[in-house]
Amino acid sequence: MDHRLLERLRDLHGSLGSDITFVTRMVEEDTPRADLLRDLGERLTDLGAALLRRSDDVDADVLAKLPDDGWLPEAGVRHQALAVAHHVGARPLRCGRIYLGVCGAPCFPFYGRDPSGRTARHERCRTCQDRLFR
Repeated sequence: MDHRLLERLRDLHGSLGSDITFVTRMVEEDTPRADLLRDLGERLTDLGAALLRRSDDVDADVLAKLPDDGWLPEAGVRHQALAVAHHVGARPLRCGRIYLGVCGAPCFPFYGRDPSGRTARHERCRTCQDRLFR
């Protein structure tokens, strides 16, 4: 994560307690202050937009490294056995270093085109295929 973005998150974390106290007091005393609400709203909006932009950048990097067909081998199978391949979807769900297949199975993150043809040799998960072709 970008260090400036992390600092902005820390700044928000440090000031959010007092911001909530001010807003709570305004509501309880029925003394609305547009300046406080605007300041908090702008900070949250700007930070949210920055996080969304960073998320899009990270997502694009991940998608560029996945096989074009979206099929990845199941994680946790024995090394001698042929793994079952699962479809991870157009925008794969990531859990740490593992991706989740359409059927929910954890998959190894083989990146880029698979020149050795490893993923092409795996049997494809029937549940993933059924859900993709409905």
